[in-house]
Amino acid sequence: MGRLHIALTIAAAALSAPAAASSAPPRSVPLSAGWEVRTDAAAPAPPQAPPPEETAPEGEASSAPATPPGRAAGVASPWQPAQVPSVFESRALAPLYPGSVRRYRVTFTGPATPPGFRWRILFESVRRKATVFLNGRRIGRNTDPYTPFAVDARGLRPERPNELTVIVDSRKNPKLPEGWWNWGGIVRPVHLEPVGRAHVRDLGTMSEVRCRGPARRCRASLLVDGVLENLGRRPIDPRLEVRLRSPRGRTIVRSVRLGRLAGDRRRVRATVRIPRPQLWDPESPRLYSARLTLRDRGQVQQVVRRAIGLRSVTVKRAHLYLNNRRIQLRGASIHEDMPAHGAALTEADMDSYVRELKGLGANLTRSHYLLNDRLLERFDRAGILVWNEAPIWQRDHGANLLWRPAERRRALTSVARTVKAGRSHPSVLTHSVANELSFSPDAKPGTRIFLDRARELAEDLDPTIPISVDTKGRPGYGEQFTYGRFKLLGVNQYFGWYRWVSNFDDLEPFIYEQRDHYPRTAIVMTEFGAEALPTLATEPVTRRGSYAFQSFHALRTLDVVDRSPVLSGAIYWTLREFEIYPGWTGGVGRDPRYGRNTRHNKGLIDYDGNPKPAYYAVRDRFLRTPLYPGR
Repeated sequence: MGRLHIALTIAAAALSAPAAASSAPPRSVPLSAGWEVRTDAAAPAPPQAPPPEETAPEGEASSAPATPPGRAAGVASPWQPAQVPSVFESRALAPLYPGSVRRYRVTFTGPATPPGFRWRILFESVRRKATVFLNGRRIGRNTDPYTPFAVDARGLRPERPNELTVIVDSRKNPKLPEGWWNWGGIVRPVHLEPVGRAHVRDLGTMSEVRCRGPARRCRASLLVDGVLENLGRRPIDPRLEVRLRSPRGRTIVRSVRLGRLAGDRRRVRATVRIPRPQLWDPESPRLYSARLTLRDRGQVQQVVRRAIGLRSVTVKRAHLYLNNRRIQLRGASIHEDMPAHGAALTEADMDSYVRELKGLGANLTRSHYLLNDRLLERFDRAGILVWNEAPIWQRDHGANLLWRPAERRRALTSVARTVKAGRSHPSVLTHSVANELSFSPDAKPGTRIFLDRARELAEDLDPTIPISVDTKGRPGYGEQFTYGRFKLLGVNQYFGWYRWVSNFDDLEPFIYEQRDHYPRTAIVMTEFGAEALPTLATEPVTRRGSYAFQSFHALRTLDVVDRSPVLSGAIYWTLREFEIYPGWTGGVGRDPRYGRNTRHNKGLIDYDGNPKPAYYAVRDRFLRTPLYPGR
């Protein structure tokens, strides 16, 4: 695909069009009510091998046993009413971890379809695999459980009944490392989206900001990027109008011709200069209201509304800078996992994450996959930065999936979709292409090829922020040129917790070793923490797994972080407890009172929402750490 670069000056004229030609296209139609679900007849999921433990040496066997095979379903069950979004089963019952197959259906009246328009069905996330049928005809399939996908609603009957059926297969490939709970279901909303004959797919809006001083004398532009599609039978010659309303109420209107397109698609980019920009940062999360309107020959084809934040994230002198000001970040990671809802978060669940992170004094969060778009919008408004990560975790261990070209392509597709979905959010600080791959990617061709291509792909899709990779912290490995090509490194470390890094005093020399290996790269500690089990809550600080030890370990780690001239921040793992592979021990050993554990207990807040003592200890330290050092 070619690329079109167009710069718009301040003096660019606003688009004028006849009143009759400026009418809006049909509205999106949510498909949220009237769903039913049943269990489908299916072979049992194969036994699941335990995932590697956090930062474990390569080849280290997990202490957890393999699961038995999943439950077989010989015949289909009766239809039952269902909510969408939802998960198959909100309880983490060990026999259900391998997964099963459910069939969802909903009957809806097709919306009226104006001439020149068609419909796509947008699924924000289906875990794990989805096969989609409309009126008995298969119209699409998806195998990425963590990113949105859309299928053309071929055969939709306007103003008549339609039946949408989705077969959701949560049976997990046992070769795919994944530690968190295998929630199955349509876990995020479903919509009918109108599509005109001219359409920009994966429309990204990113900010380019350059400041001569610390957040002063700044110039800003909006970078618009996407794939222009011609879905009609004749050439298109579209224009894109960008209308911005600043936080102070000033309106800016710019328009650009995207160029004639006779074929089916072409990548396009446009740069819109924004005078006297008001910048976004965690302390003042200022947002512009944006409306982007695509017209072809005066007819409105597509309208996108969103909030936009103008900010720059750069690496200078091996440290992170936000709006040309050096920053020191503190945060806690999350998994989308709430009691009674699993991964199908409610609006209240998302509000809780924001409230708890703000209460902790955190200005940064992270997850192992793309977060719910509504949650990202909340982080935009709340001023909480996001370490946006593709779910490529430990894939060069065990079966070494990255050795196979087909699996590398699948992983790269996941990276691309994660970047496209996250790049329009000002809260997104970086796109991480993988987590805890090999200690020595230079010596693993499959890993090296994947990382180089993933970094180049992410930089192309979002050139406005540094691209990162999250590594495992363990001393004794030399410089890896593959990792050195990233501008930002995340380091997951559990010194003083796991037996393979049992000596906590090795942590500080290890951090300096990383600086020696990667002298031009910014470094953030992306994981640290210790398990704290409720059955050991009152045990003394000398007892690993006690609440007292968790607090002690978190504070001694933050002592190292606070005095480090190397690190640009640290992220505790995790804010809340979450459900995990059955039999997980997390380095604390087995507790017979816990049975076959399915709970990850490193959280500062327990699964039911009760803060542990470590929450308050970490909060007090975070609140004393300024975002901008030296201020």
